[in-house]
Amino acid sequence: MDTNVYAMSDEALSLELGRRIERRRLDSHIPFTQSELAKKAGISRSTYQNMIVGKATLMNVIKVLRVLEALEDVESFLPDPGISPVQLLKMRGKLRQRVRGATGKQNSEDEGDLGW
Repeated sequence: MDTNVYAMSDEALSLELGRRIERRRLDSHIPFTQSELAKKAGISRSTYQNMIVGKATLMNVIKVLRVLEALEDVESFLPDPGISPVQLLKMRGKLRQRVRGATGKQNSEDEGDLGW
């Protein structure tokens, strides 16, 4: 089912997110009741029930996704954009080419004898 998320209201989109989280719980390879999931996530059952009807904080969504072992969904939801080509051009020439040793002379006695 292709859902046009841009045509949905914020409330409808939030409700859809809650519905999908509940579906993930029901389809999980580890069967959790709502109470068990909420307890493992460190939230109350009523907070979880509010989540599945579209009233959740981002922190609570992350907690629940962690328990459901679904944090990889966050990566697909908002992938890391990496460094833009424009930013790479600005950084060009500033990339480290080598690492210099510590400045200053060492005593010749320190060079051969490790003091063991």
